[in-house]
Amino acid sequence: MTELQKLKSIMPCKVELKKVNLLYEFRDYYFQNHGPEKACEKEEAINKKMLEIVKAIEELKDSVPPSNRGEYLYLKGRALNIGSEYNKEAEEHLGKATKFNLPPAWNELGECLYKKGELLGAKTCFQKALNLEKQAVYLRNMSMLMRSLPTESQTEKEENNSKNSQKGLEYAREALKLNFKDGHSWLVLGNSYLTLFFSVEAKQEHLKNAKSAYIKAEEDSATCYLPELHFSKFQIEWYEEDYEDALKSLQRATELEPTWDEPRVKLEECKKFLSRLCQFVESRGQLTQRKLNSLMKGISDNCLGPYEKGGTSLTGGMKPILVPLKLLAEGSNENKNFFSQSYLQIVLGRVVCTVVPDSGLPFAFCMVDRDGTCRAVTVYNWANNYGVKIGDAVAIVAPILKRHKLQCEKIDEFYSLRVALPLMLVINKRPVTTNQISTSRVVSCKKD
Repeated sequence: MTELQKLKSIMPCKVELKKVNLLYEFRDYYFQNHGPEKACEKEEAINKKMLEIVKAIEELKDSVPPSNRGEYLYLKGRALNIGSEYNKEAEEHLGKATKFNLPPAWNELGECLYKKGELLGAKTCFQKALNLEKQAVYLRNMSMLMRSLPTESQTEKEENNSKNSQKGLEYAREALKLNFKDGHSWLVLGNSYLTLFFSVEAKQEHLKNAKSAYIKAEEDSATCYLPELHFSKFQIEWYEEDYEDALKSLQRATELEPTWDEPRVKLEECKKFLSRLCQFVESRGQLTQRKLNSLMKGISDNCLGPYEKGGTSLTGGMKPILVPLKLLAEGSNENKNFFSQSYLQIVLGRVVCTVVPDSGLPFAFCMVDRDGTCRAVTVYNWANNYGVKIGDAVAIVAPILKRHKLQCEKIDEFYSLRVALPLMLVINKRPVTTNQISTSRVVSCKKD
């Protein structure tokens, strides 16, 4: 074959490669070019372009020499794999393309199998791609996969969660080293830290690193319109009880991906939860005055349990000072100075209702004190099958008071007490013990 003949045989694949790359650019920069208001038309527009390109590639079938057969199969498979759902035809072509040991074909097949739910097969593909060459997208996919791998038992899950999450973080960091300005890599890094925080160890450093990574991801025009980014931001904002921004992030994710049900369902769930919580605070659990009087009459200092006469190891032996709910200051009430002395504060009341979202996070209830003041209480890291019921006496050491004012239908201003660890609670005179502690749950496991 002459050089001219070689050039003619290679050129068609190069032209189609450019078309496939433009197809992915069309998808990734759709909102920059068409605006979020065209979100409902995105999937149909991408599918239309995909079919046009696949048809053009198929027309080359008889003219592609054996030496370019692998590239031809890869291009067709990659074009078919553009959607968010699994495509059987894409898997077939990509599977044939991997016979030519092309790194991008292995990676693309891995993405296809991931959509299919074959995670172990996807892992093999991503690893084979990385063994042939190191690319940021291969590393990102491995990071995502390590955080999604299934386990056979609860014991195995507990043992492997930390190992897989740490490995996922290592892959994410390695991807970022290849391009420090890549928003996709920042997003994957943020999700790696988020998984560590919610599934392994609730270190504030992990949460801080996740937030910083998402800020970096938003600076990249290629990722700032990704609904996954805004859904990930929601998880942090909801946990930190920044409810206004949390609802905005869910709304944004819904606008950017109208066909993705999870943010839309979660938005309605969160609005319903906040609305009910606000209504129950205002109505003091919707209990009758007679019932409220009975509960308030049953609030006495002996309900403080070990804190009635002294302190515990949790308070450093310091006896907390009992304060009415209405006198708490916004923010931390851990140490307050009275007459030049530092005191821990504690509040005491009775449960008038419980309000728990479908996701279980946070466990919330409303309580009234002896003065009849009602406040919402949100508790995190509480193990399943534990909680409180109406009538329980609850004391909270070093409560954190938060004020919520949302511009949302049916949600007015209300105050809540945040309890990051149940160990700060005394329920019916008994302190909560460590066996009731668990790591907070991740809200979503959608692909990065």
